[in-house]
Amino acid sequence: MSNGILVLHAADYRSFHINCGGQDVKNGRILYEGDLNIEVSAAARNYHRPGSNWGFSSTGDFMDDENFNDDKYTLRPNISAVVSELYKTARRTPLSITYYGYCLENGDYTVRLHFAEIQFTDEIPGYRAARRVFDIYIQGKRVKQDFNIKEAANGSNTDITIPFNTTVTDRNLEIRLYWAGRGSTVIPRRGDYGPIISAISVCSGNRTYCEGEN
Repeated sequence: MSNGILVLHAADYRSFHINCGGQDVKNGRILYEGDLNIEVSAAARNYHRPGSNWGFSSTGDFMDDENFNDDKYTLRPNISAVVSELYKTARRTPLSITYYGYCLENGDYTVRLHFAEIQFTDEIPGYRAARRVFDIYIQGKRVKQDFNIKEAANGSNTDITIPFNTTVTDRNLEIRLYWAGRGSTVIPRRGDYGPIISAISVCSGNRTYCEGEN
């Protein structure tokens, strides 16, 4: 048991790939496992992907709407975005979300975080002025402060991948996105702020375990 999430495997893994807020999807030669199938609706939730070596924990609730399944977001069908399937869904949280990798072989890793601002799009009146910013932590160290997806990608509905190097020493990896109270809080409406992420890819320093990834 780790962080309230049951770990079922003892084997050493060297990678994991997550399609946040969506179903399983293949991107190139890499299968990104989806985290869509969560039945609970609560301000705090834990999830472990059955048969895999990762899970996540999310805190906070979007209090100003009546949607009890609002921790996921899907690109609106009427938006003319040129993004791959990997970026058409996302997981979001009003406060904090932490993804965990378990049973990893100790050593150096490359973490690639995939983002696209598919909610605060420039094509929707009132959303253009919205400013989503959040902090990114890897292994407890803040690696990005006030990260703004739209600014980093030079627009909405545009994907961007941010790579980070890190080290695993206790077979566990932690990736946390945290809203620190900055950015928009009432535009387009209260409760729509907070971190959002499209996908995560974690690879051992030995690239043979992630062949085919861009």
